[in-house]
Amino acid sequence: MSHSTDTLLFNQTNRFIASMQQLMRGIGKVSAHLHPQSLSELFLQLETVTTPALLTKTVNSIQHQLWELPAKEQALNRKRLITTLSIHVLQGTSETLRLEAASWLRLLLQAGLVTKPEEIFVTLVTATVHPRLEENKTPAVREQEAFLHLIFQCFWPFRFPYPAYSWEAFPTNEVFYPLAPLLEQADSDMQDTLMSIFAELPTLDDADILEHLLPVTLQWSQHTDVERRRRVASLLARMNMGSAQEALGRLQVDTDPLVRESAKSAAVYARRA
Repeated sequence: MSHSTDTLLFNQTNRFIASMQQLMRGIGKVSAHLHPQSLSELFLQLETVTTPALLTKTVNSIQHQLWELPAKEQALNRKRLITTLSIHVLQGTSETLRLEAASWLRLLLQAGLVTKPEEIFVTLVTATVHPRLEENKTPAVREQEAFLHLIFQCFWPFRFPYPAYSWEAFPTNEVFYPLAPLLEQADSDMQDTLMSIFAELPTLDDADILEHLLPVTLQWSQHTDVERRRRVASLLARMNMGSAQEALGRLQVDTDPLVRESAKSAAVYARRA
């Protein structure tokens, strides 16, 4: 057999194999469409996913099936979904997988699909202070900052004009105690996010928070950055401490008009509270 004939047969064989592979993939897609995975199978798959892409694909499939169930069954299965995602957040094998699962928890909370919002906050706070993130290395800091941003975004469904939850469902201050010590070691960006989180709490008189938050708020009240002085007023107003109230008083006569306005508004809020 000539070389040209061998080449022709080889090319034809390759084309045949490629065609068969394409056909099998097509059959697989049709089969998956005609015989979708059951909810139980999807949950088993979710428990063992190792990539963010597969996690998201599986959660989307679960969500699609949940909408077709009666309300009671939806609630039970969504609780299982939240539990499984929480396990990935706390025990996931990679940063990307943990953050993808955390993003889903945030999304479910923002959509008003979580019956106990505080549990989501507890999971995210626990993940933020996990021992594996104690090392002050770039990947750990990056993951901590990502979790902190997600925590802050979880406050959104409590806000007007369209809150998904009543204030009775708002997490207690104790949930955020573990975050307070981070203020002492945080860089500027992380400290900024932490201050935004604590600014969401209705009161800041808890000793476990004040110990770490008060020194930072006093520093901010005298900061050269006008925006920091403006923002810190609302935190000072929620602290029943002499030094905090003195700092708030100074901000009410600050050289910047926006700072003065913010401080006066915060002082009015404090008197009403």
